[in-house]
Amino acid sequence: MRYVWFAMASLALAAEFPEKAFPDWSDDTVRKVLTDSGWSRGKTVKLEWVKRDPGNINLRDIPGALHAPANANQSLGPLGGIGRGKKETLPTKADILIRWPGSLPLRQATALYRIREEKLDTGKLNELIGTPESYAVVELFGVPAEIAHQGTSVIESIVLRSATLQFGNAKPIRPVKVEAKLQALTMNVRILFERTPEFSAKAGDIEIYADLQIFSVREKFRLSQMQYRGRAEI
Repeated sequence: MRYVWFAMASLALAAEFPEKAFPDWSDDTVRKVLTDSGWSRGKTVKLEWVKRDPGNINLRDIPGALHAPANANQSLGPLGGIGRGKKETLPTKADILIRWPGSLPLRQATALYRIREEKLDTGKLNELIGTPESYAVVELFGVPAEIAHQGTSVIESIVLRSATLQFGNAKPIRPVKVEAKLQALTMNVRILFERTPEFSAKAGDIEIYADLQIFSVREKFRLSQMQYRGRAEI
């Protein structure tokens, strides 16, 4: 089941986050943390499949789209091979989330959402929240699955070479690893960075950049808006 994050984000929110201490967050607070907060930002990206008039673009216009290479990532299996189904019209834009899934507020909000949506035992709350990740992770959530027509390993390689993370005017940081995972009709791309002293800063901006060739993202987050319980949560 796909979580419809952008439908949630369109709802009017009655209170500022956090209106109550965790775990007594309202559904609106959970939705705000997940879709429109210091740790998560929605963005509409333009998809450029080929250098031509996009009016009649379909999967047959893209090399490899209908015949994945032999070493393509096996996670294409659940879809039967992207590009081999009935749908041949490619999207020209996509609504995605750029977020920090390892931050405590996002882990808490995700856990609460799953418990309420999936009607899970509240005793599983701490288990669902989990423990902090050793790396700082930026996630591109909800990327159209068609972009991985040559396999998720290709996407991982492209993002590993292009992505950067930059604190203010400091030297950009390169990722140490990228993980791309297909989920139904979308793909989530996790970009992992080594934690440096800058991750403890309380002021300034942090900018993420990644070029997936079909689209690119460049987004700034304010460190002052990523403070939670007296510390930076990144």
